[in-house]
Amino acid sequence: MDRLIPDIPRFYTGLAEWLGCMMILFTVPRRVSRTAFAALSSAVLAVLCGFLILTVDAPPGLAWIACMAAAVLIMFGFITGCADMTVVASVYCTSGAFLCAEFAAALEWQLHTWFSYITGLNPAGSVIILACIYAAVFLTVFRILRSQLSAEYMSRITWKEAVSFLLIALITFIFSNVSFFLNNTPFSGQVMVDIFTIRTLVDLGGLAILFSFQSRLSELITQEELASVRHVLSSQYEQYRNYQESEEMLHMMQHDLKHQIEGLRALDDKAQREEWIDHMSDVLEEWRLPHRTGNAVFDTILAAKLRKARTLGIRITCVADGSLLDKLHVADICTIFGNAIDNAMESVVQIEDEEKRLIHISVTSRNGFIFIGVENILGTEIREASGTLLTTKADKASHGYGMKGIRYAVEKYGGNVSHKVENGWFMLNILIPMTR
Repeated sequence: MDRLIPDIPRFYTGLAEWLGCMMILFTVPRRVSRTAFAALSSAVLAVLCGFLILTVDAPPGLAWIACMAAAVLIMFGFITGCADMTVVASVYCTSGAFLCAEFAAALEWQLHTWFSYITGLNPAGSVIILACIYAAVFLTVFRILRSQLSAEYMSRITWKEAVSFLLIALITFIFSNVSFFLNNTPFSGQVMVDIFTIRTLVDLGGLAILFSFQSRLSELITQEELASVRHVLSSQYEQYRNYQESEEMLHMMQHDLKHQIEGLRALDDKAQREEWIDHMSDVLEEWRLPHRTGNAVFDTILAAKLRKARTLGIRITCVADGSLLDKLHVADICTIFGNAIDNAMESVVQIEDEEKRLIHISVTSRNGFIFIGVENILGTEIREASGTLLTTKADKASHGYGMKGIRYAVEKYGGNVSHKVENGWFMLNILIPMTR
């Protein structure tokens, strides 16, 4: 086989693999500080390039494949150590980073050799081509990944997707490099220029397949999320309808009990009569609407949540001007308060000391905005990535849509949802323009 044209310098390959890792690590949340990340990045660049340069004389075949596998393991360790993601997601991202690096290195070296043959290249020209090709490839892929690799997307990746990504990258790598260690196959080239072309085109095809796979997976996850959010919205509204029917029945019961109390007053046994009257009064007190905020929908939801909280040993306080909510659709009021209060109760019920099971709700006006605040003492660990709350439940595929439902309902009115943790309290803050 003609070897007059040199293969890709190992430094170029190591640099491409390092840039592939950096592309991922600037897309996803990181678990290390900026200083530690800078130090690790420098060390990994030196290790990757140094290792590949030292193994440049590895013979084609198993030894060369072992060297490339070791380089991939270094990439995997770098991404796993720095990125705030699961091992499954690291396998997924490392596969994509490696294939992107292979394509960038192959394309750059093919253009480099072509320009060298046509016009000749001085060292400055080589550096310019290297910088331009690597920048074009990695920045393009970075822009694509930034719109797809959200924290929610990464949390939903399973071994099925990770292994599929790994196999696509592995098969692409094998076919793109088969000519370097087997020259008698239907996929091998005999001339070095043809080998370069085969490698570049196969790597490009593999990268396109990865992006198609990822795009389709992203669409499926989005469709699933939309269906789940719609279910959350409709279920909260159905809960409100049930609450409303219950309240109507309670009003009827209150009306009937008043007549029963009048009849009981005629009992001859005064002690028995008074005991029964006190019991019935307690029942009425327990089931009465404790708040009249000025919005019937909010009052109904609040009454139902207060009754549930009472059974769980949770204390809810509320300061609200319900009239501010009149501009909101019934279903949106149900979604916002139903999910927010449910989330707060799910958190505080984990606290063993019932005295600390506290939730505070507020609805006020602030500088032309409706301010809705739901605060609770922290009872469970708060996990988030890139400002997005992540569910702490084991079944992540079936949970976490309450907050999405809240955001969906609020953003319809041009509003904003934010959260913070302060002095042991979790605070969900919602702002909705009053003039929209």
